[in-house]
Amino acid sequence: MRVSVVTVSDRSFRGEREDLSGPALRDYLRERGVEVEAMEVVPDEEEDIVRVL
Repeated sequence: MRVSVVTVSDRSFRGEREDLSGPALRDYLRERGVEVEAMEVVPDEEEDIVRVL
């Protein structure tokens, strides 16, 4: 199985806060044999979220 991890956070997107949940989820998935193809941080805006999905 291959997945992408998308973090939705205005502050992380602007660089004001480190994204901790995305890397934590990536590590959790990898430990279980899941291939994480990509990681992306997007702002909490519908059009940005839809764009990455």
